[in-house]
Amino acid sequence: MPARLPLEIRFESIGGLGANLAAQLLAETLVLRQGLNASQFSSYGSEKKGTPVKAFIRVAKANRPIRVTSPITQPNVLAVFHEALLSRGATLAGLRPDGVLVLNAPVASTPTLPKGRALLVDAMAIAVEEKTRLNTAMLGAVANACSLIDAKALAATLEEHFGKRSAKLAEANVKTFWRGYQEAVERIVREGPPVPSPEVMNPAPRWGYLTAPIGGMILDVGNSVVNDLSASRQGFAPKLDLSRCNHCGICDLVCPDYCLVWDAKDVMAAMTPDGIEWEREAVRLLGIDYQFCKGCLRCVESCPSGAMTKEREGPWVQTARVPLCREETT
Repeated sequence: MPARLPLEIRFESIGGLGANLAAQLLAETLVLRQGLNASQFSSYGSEKKGTPVKAFIRVAKANRPIRVTSPITQPNVLAVFHEALLSRGATLAGLRPDGVLVLNAPVASTPTLPKGRALLVDAMAIAVEEKTRLNTAMLGAVANACSLIDAKALAATLEEHFGKRSAKLAEANVKTFWRGYQEAVERIVREGPPVPSPEVMNPAPRWGYLTAPIGGMILDVGNSVVNDLSASRQGFAPKLDLSRCNHCGICDLVCPDYCLVWDAKDVMAAMTPDGIEWEREAVRLLGIDYQFCKGCLRCVESCPSGAMTKEREGPWVQTARVPLCREETT
């Protein structure tokens, strides 16, 4: 991307991945180390972790005031911290035709991307290997994508920020940053779906005083079946080994999202204290519906047999998924 001003950057993420902090550090670098004028702010819900987060940065020349404080709807640089967010129309909304998309995804993956320039970086893998968080790897890829950002100055900001906690933490995060910078792979997408219009980010009110329904009417049916919590996972997911499972049900007691799938079709032979044989249905764990699993890993922590393990999220999640809703299996 050419070094030109004004510049608008938008981070699309979920709470817990560090997009808000990354935006703050980037804005700090642009102002204090590069002598530019910048404003930064974020938008997120009341429960930040696991919910959608947007961070915005506007950059201008030092002598040009920034008077706009509204969300950025047409970014020059759009950084998506989680690949699952691509399924939401608002994630890519408004990306300029000459803009650049920075996506946290394995370089070998083939996500559906809009026409234009994109950079892929496996920020999660880098963070796991360096024992840091993926936000600093994403900052490295963003610095690679935009020549206006001085990568050395941004690395110095990271070293100063994390150095206040420990020198070891600073060293790890700076290394993560440079790996994100160097391992980002550019793709020029020749054919792809159109970018959603900026209006998708801020849709008009559905009802007005002329069109509002009669009070108390519920016009939308429940949507829990189609709800998708996969974007809440932060790179890891529980994996079930049925050969080690004793079907005790402790995992189901601690699961906050009821994503474990059970069946009672198996029949167990049993014997009463009087020696009378009888049969009863036994509940058996079939698997996990990863559509509703947000990766809290409480099942892994509580499993007494070691059947649940913490694994890096990958293609196996789709093949291992057991649908919770029976109609999906027919």
